[in-house]
Amino acid sequence: MSVTTAAFAQQANDLYEELQFLKTFAGQSAEFVKTELGEPTSVVQRENQGGTVEFWIYQDRVRQGTSDKVYRYTQIGIANGFVETLGHTNRDIKSQ
Repeated sequence: MSVTTAAFAQQANDLYEELQFLKTFAGQSAEFVKTELGEPTSVVQRENQGGTVEFWIYQDRVRQGTSDKVYRYTQIGIANGFVETLGHTNRDIKSQ
């Protein structure tokens, strides 16, 4: 039986180590992200020269490096159906 990296993290209190998260989700499809992480806490849309980018916000999903500290927010930028950007922060996310 094969267990994906995402499934392993799901079993470990829904937390991903930072590098593991980047390797798992960089370049993946929006469908893959939703299958692995579920619906985002919130979605913010932004327009740029390339079109619309959706930023999916998840809370308390990624550990800071190998420490016990957890980022408050993880932002996944989706463009044309695929992950284009990944970021983590402890600052409040602006919705507009």
